[in-house]
Amino acid sequence: MRMTNVRVMSILATATACALGVIQLQNAHASGVILPLSRVTPGAINPAVRQSNIHSTICLSGYTRTIRPSSSYTTALKRQQLAGAYSFYHDTYTGDFEEDHLISLELGGSPSDPKNLWPEPYAGGTGARMKDKIENRLHALVCSGQISLARAQTAIAKNWYTAYLRYMSVTPRSGSNSGSYSGGSYSGGSSHSTGTGSLPGGATGRCRDGTYSYSQHHAGMCSRHGGVAVFGS
Repeated sequence: MRMTNVRVMSILATATACALGVIQLQNAHASGVILPLSRVTPGAINPAVRQSNIHSTICLSGYTRTIRPSSSYTTALKRQQLAGAYSFYHDTYTGDFEEDHLISLELGGSPSDPKNLWPEPYAGGTGARMKDKIENRLHALVCSGQISLARAQTAIAKNWYTAYLRYMSVTPRSGSNSGSYSGGSYSGGSSHSTGTGSLPGGATGRCRDGTYSYSQHHAGMCSRHGGVAVFGS
């Protein structure tokens, strides 16, 4: 039986889409880590976050809550992506995926640009929860002055698993307040345990991962940021 040209073109288009998905999965990593489709989700940054203002933006405890997009937006985008570019998963149940910011908000990623959002599977030991760990580690390294914001953004956008292998073994400096990054090194920086001299205006404490807290009480301060490095009453 002869196929129409339309039918042939449809089959070829489907095969191409599936091949792109398979190639992406094969190229992810030998361990089976799934990376986003770079042609669809290359990553996008938040222009409001710069190296010069990290301590008043991403390094402030609670900052990402003020810019995180609504769940209604991310869920709708997730459904759209699972039915479109990411249909090679063959799974449209939204609960199986995190609508992940490729460049995370805590690393200055764009909150709502679709180029920075993708449905990342939860399943397996190398899924969304593993990526969360390298996001937190890179954030700590940026805020403690050990790597630049741009380097962290590039690393996680290019291949988050490669970044995991490279940076998870790097221990963030504890209780350091490094100053500004310039040309591969940071200027300033000192270690403190009490007092407010090293804190920016309004901050009441600094966490061990380099973020600042504005809590009026020591109890519970920096509970999700490695504990308190500096507290000034």
